[in-house]
Amino acid sequence: MNVFNCVFMDRAFKLAKKGLNTTMPNPRVGCVIVKDGKIVGEGYHRWTGQDHAEVIAIKSAGEKARNSSMYITLEPCSFRGKTGPCTDEILRSGIKEVIVASADPNPRVAGKGLAKLEKAGVSVSMREDFKQSFELNPGFFKRMRTGLPWVRVKIAKSLDGYIALKSGESKWITGTEAREDGHRWRARSCCILTGSQTIRKDNPLLTVRVGDESLRNPIKVIVDPNLICDTDSNVFAEGKTILVTLNAKDSIKFDKIKAMKDKNIDVIQLPCAGPGVARFSLKLLLMELAKQECNEVQVEAGPGLVTSLFKEKLIDEFLIYQSPKILGKGLSFIDKVNERELLKRKSEWSFTDVSMIGDDMRMVLRNNKYDNPSFK
Repeated sequence: MNVFNCVFMDRAFKLAKKGLNTTMPNPRVGCVIVKDGKIVGEGYHRWTGQDHAEVIAIKSAGEKARNSSMYITLEPCSFRGKTGPCTDEILRSGIKEVIVASADPNPRVAGKGLAKLEKAGVSVSMREDFKQSFELNPGFFKRMRTGLPWVRVKIAKSLDGYIALKSGESKWITGTEAREDGHRWRARSCCILTGSQTIRKDNPLLTVRVGDESLRNPIKVIVDPNLICDTDSNVFAEGKTILVTLNAKDSIKFDKIKAMKDKNIDVIQLPCAGPGVARFSLKLLLMELAKQECNEVQVEAGPGLVTSLFKEKLIDEFLIYQSPKILGKGLSFIDKVNERELLKRKSEWSFTDVSMIGDDMRMVLRNNKYDNPSFK
């Protein structure tokens, strides 16, 4: 791809990022239409159910779209969902060339979009820029390929590695800027996953609060096998909350579940992970969230839930905020993991970003398996 093509595709990616917090469960997509070396139309997908990036760009270009080139961050869809197929709009517009950064991992598309355009006489090519495409939509790629959402664990810790004092007190380890940054990561997530102990100890809102910015609130999901959460907790006061528990086997639990549903709290019941085990499979929970079209799950929980996810190899990414404060003694975010297992998995993670956010350091670590474009 020549330098001009790179500039146009980079512009498409920049546009796509404008939909970072709003497109779910759809992917974030940007599109640029170029004619005679100049951009004549552009667009990005804003909300599910609304026009896709290609359609917005075509409307922006108008008659100038005829005999032009289109640059898209993801292969155009070729099926009718909440909107019509983008391939049909491209053909109607008279665009002569389509360049995409990556194939769509959705099995309903997966090459069919480009094949349809090519069959109709449109010149098509793929940039094969998996890394940039994946960075934009890690959850969509993973959900389409594996049936599981992207799991990001958010941690705020002290310089000596603790997330709270021994008493469980943790407000506030990091500064205002880091906390606001964490809220922006919340906004891009489809749901926030936490445990019942966190709800009981901290009574969090788990909403997105960043100054005067108006950002969407993700769904809140609480792991509560034994239904110990108080329905008057802050987490139930605003927005959609899902409580995940074990299958009810007695009248007391049936009554509790009914009371929660009467308060418009969604309840998912899952079977025990095994005979005599008083917990459910976290992988099964994630599969349920994927069925509800959750792309990215941000975990904000104590060491119990985080450790369980780590042991079951269900974590894809760590979002860690490190404060310059020293607590001396406290709680670690990973607990009771066999040292041999930790040694075996010592090369599992790599830094993808290290930045200063106010007085705190933000570190993003990702599982190395996603370096392979063919991951499954």
